[in-house]
Amino acid sequence: MALPKYDQIATDLRGRIVRGELEPGAALPSERELTEKWAVARATVVKALDVLRQEGLIDTRQGTGSTVRERTPLARTAGERYATALATGHVYTAGEYAEIVGAESLPASEDVAVGLGVEVGDQVVRRHRVTFEGELPVASSTSWFTAAVGEAAPRLLQRERVREGTTRYVEMQTGRRPHTGRDRWTSRLATAEELELLRLEGPAAVSEVQHTVYDADGQPLAFEVGVTPSGRWARTEEYSMGD
Repeated sequence: MALPKYDQIATDLRGRIVRGELEPGAALPSERELTEKWAVARATVVKALDVLRQEGLIDTRQGTGSTVRERTPLARTAGERYATALATGHVYTAGEYAEIVGAESLPASEDVAVGLGVEVGDQVVRRHRVTFEGELPVASSTSWFTAAVGEAAPRLLQRERVREGTTRYVEMQTGRRPHTGRDRWTSRLATAEELELLRLEGPAAVSEVQHTVYDADGQPLAFEVGVTPSGRWARTEEYSMGD
């Protein structure tokens, strides 16, 4: 079922903000421009902008319109990074960068084996990065790939940035296009390693998302575990609570 029009408009603008196409301080299209582009009533555009204001992404002032808000750096999901790579050819937006802190081949643990659809102990490729916005670390993420994918995409085992993003790079090397993503969210206390990498004082709460990418045949293409400190991520959902 298609999203309501106001949600489609909010999703489009949110994506442009997250990908860095609309930077902090940049003006959003006017209400009239959005009304004409989407062929909707002004009230629908106003509702879409209200959603973005509630998420803390934009500010609106009478007479000057809406602008992208100067905000606390937020970590992006793997799906959002892939969308950025498709749109721009680069996985990171202005001000973002990653430090690769590990790239190696090792036996799969139980959770990785389940995520990739392999046996426990099978050799898999592990790629660990810390993402920064400016000087602030906003996330730690570990991506896992099967040995076959690692052979086809050898840069995964190099401790160098893959500018187009690992998922996009794997797609280009293997011909297996991402078709479906599944995210499983939870929260917990940071480990000692995470406290150090993310510059936190313990005990500290973090959000963990396990992200699995499936190809068109329903086979796992990549499995990623992303960890983000409290206050450096946002997740908003809207749904009907009527009968």
